[in-house]
Amino acid sequence: MIRKSFKRELLAAFILVAILPLIISGTFLIRAFRTRISQNYEEQALSQIQAAATELDSKFSMFEYDMNALSTDKIILEMLSKNTPLTGSRSYRRLFTLTSDLRDYGDFTVYDQNGTSLISTSSGDALKSMPTYFGILKEVSDTPSKTAIMKTQDYEDPSLIQIAKAVTINGSCKGYIVASLDSDNISAILSSTTDSSLEIVILDRFWDQVYSNERASYDNVSATLRYRRMKGLTITQSQDSGIFFIREIGDSKLSIVLGKENIFTKDVTNTMTRVMLLMAFVSLFLCLIVAEIMSAHLTLPIKKLSDAMKKAESGDLSLRVDTDRKDELGQLGRNYNKMAGELQNYMDLEIQKQKELDDRTIAMMQAQLNPHFLYNTLDTMKWTAKAKNVPEVATLASSLAIILRMSISGNKFVKLEDEINLVNYYIEIQKIRFSGNFSFDIEVPLELEDCMVPKLILQPVVENAIVHGLSDKAGGHVFVNIYDDEGNLTMEVSDDGIGISDEEIERIEKRTRSDKQGHLGLYNVDTIIRLYYGDDYGIRARRLSEGGTMITVVLPIQRS
Repeated sequence: MIRKSFKRELLAAFILVAILPLIISGTFLIRAFRTRISQNYEEQALSQIQAAATELDSKFSMFEYDMNALSTDKIILEMLSKNTPLTGSRSYRRLFTLTSDLRDYGDFTVYDQNGTSLISTSSGDALKSMPTYFGILKEVSDTPSKTAIMKTQDYEDPSLIQIAKAVTINGSCKGYIVASLDSDNISAILSSTTDSSLEIVILDRFWDQVYSNERASYDNVSATLRYRRMKGLTITQSQDSGIFFIREIGDSKLSIVLGKENIFTKDVTNTMTRVMLLMAFVSLFLCLIVAEIMSAHLTLPIKKLSDAMKKAESGDLSLRVDTDRKDELGQLGRNYNKMAGELQNYMDLEIQKQKELDDRTIAMMQAQLNPHFLYNTLDTMKWTAKAKNVPEVATLASSLAIILRMSISGNKFVKLEDEINLVNYYIEIQKIRFSGNFSFDIEVPLELEDCMVPKLILQPVVENAIVHGLSDKAGGHVFVNIYDDEGNLTMEVSDDGIGISDEEIERIEKRTRSDKQGHLGLYNVDTIIRLYYGDDYGIRARRLSEGGTMITVVLPIQRS
């Protein structure tokens, strides 16, 4: 179906080279762009969660440093040894001084060995007491040299994370220093490394939620992640609108989870796909328009050429392709016009040749009318001349009868030997006519006598030499020399007469029909040779330097 229409072929080519690569490259581009964006997005998220975990770990280390300073401070130790706050505000001032760098990120409280609150930096109501038989105080009392970080166990406590350190005097636990971080404190720590577009969750070692920002709380991220952890699933699933990353926070046994919404969502992919398809449809529409224009531009001259060729098929070569184009199609149209013109000229020439051939055929047929009557008349003349003892008339009648019989025979070609015999009979007639006033010689190799030549091809040339060359000259001589010239049969007929004129030489060279009836023989011989063998053969004439004329007849050597 496509190959039956140039326009459809052009459109198919446009689709193959334009639309199809657009769709393929667009699909790969979307995938590559999605992969690259996702990779950059993941790298950014990993960088953010690493920065958040590092920031939390740094702040926890600062809390531990301040607690170590408090646990060795003389004023705090004196207060704990007396198990009561010192008079005045010395202990408070000391507590505030040593924790000044972290008061924006948490509250510090000093507990005695029974877990009763003594002093605190909290502006609100701090816990009055904490149990020492379990929880974070139990853990630090068992390992006094270490600082413990733990999720707050008391649900009445607004804090989320507690950092505790045991204070010992002479190896005996005399109290505890506890730092409490609520949601605002944790958000303040993370504010320098995260933003509100992220979902931030802090989990303990059992994957229980310790902290969750507002966005994560709304999406219930912690419950979802805990469920997936319990089921052994990856924390990010294909149905999620974002991606999750998890990092441990130093040695705190806490983990931070960062959830980041995937910027390259399914909707974005669908949108880009729709844009690509829209571009493909626009390209298809443009291809249709361009294919229509180009096909019309290219097929119009072809249609003109086709119409002209149809006319030529019917025999009308007069129609020409009208074109002013400079491209190959214009050149094709001009070549057709040139071909049609040359073919028209050739046909006109062939018609003219056919007319001339018809004229010669008619003349030949007219000459063949009632040949038996002419034979009988000439035969009667011969026997009458012998009876009356007039040998010249008998010779004339006999020779003329032989020449007439050969000239009207049905054979178009004769052997060169027969053509020479015909010339000899003609010479006998002319010698009687001119009373032997000229001499004639002919020279031909024996191996050429069996060559086939058109009949009556030599006699008109010899006649031209006698009648025109030797006119008004006594004792003239005609010589015929026949030889093989590199595969061509060459017959030279020369005389020592008055010589041929320049006008007649030019007429023979140009092959123009002579207006003089006496030179029609040369024109007919030349025409017959060219009709049989082509324009490379025929008659040539030249005037001899010593006087006289030489007519050269050239035709190919043929044995059949």
